[in-house]
Amino acid sequence: MSKSEHPNNRPLRYPKARLSPAKEDRLLIKIARAEVEAGDIAPVLQQLEFMTETRELAERWEGRVAMVFAGWDDDPREVVEIPEVRRYFASLTEAWPYWLHFIEKVGDSLPLVLGLLCLGHREAIAPGLIGWAFDDLEEVRKQLLLLFLRQNALYERLGLSESMNQRITEEVAQLLESVFSGAPPPAAPG
Repeated sequence: MSKSEHPNNRPLRYPKARLSPAKEDRLLIKIARAEVEAGDIAPVLQQLEFMTETRELAERWEGRVAMVFAGWDDDPREVVEIPEVRRYFASLTEAWPYWLHFIEKVGDSLPLVLGLLCLGHREAIAPGLIGWAFDDLEEVRKQLLLLFLRQNALYERLGLSESMNQRITEEVAQLLESVFSGAPPPAAPG
């Protein structure tokens, strides 16, 4: 492999997301199928709520949360296509709407959040490559606006810095550019 082909020489996928201080330690939220089918958000909510108790905890866990839905491996659908998972995640988000602050922004967690909250469908991107397309970009814009408003409320309640809020907003905007490449991304609130 030549030096120019080395993976470390490729442009970063989401360079602004790399600016977040919290990247090494991740909190992987494992959401069990039984909890989803029962509509029981309490166990996962308990894992998430501690991060919003104090400013220090919110700063420590910023950009560290990822999630996995366990028990659906034999289901041929994508997790974002499963109605029970979508309902569960909508309920969880209603109770804890702080994904934009806490979700990791280097991988595909933010597109997963949006895919669970907004309707879409599988779409062929290239031969042998299937992607996800949102049905209504206005729905995505409205959902992002709600998530940003709730992030702002969290920042106000905990006294988190405006510079952190701005940085995370820029990270999210950059991720959206990648998700919506080819289509204009929904505008983030200013």
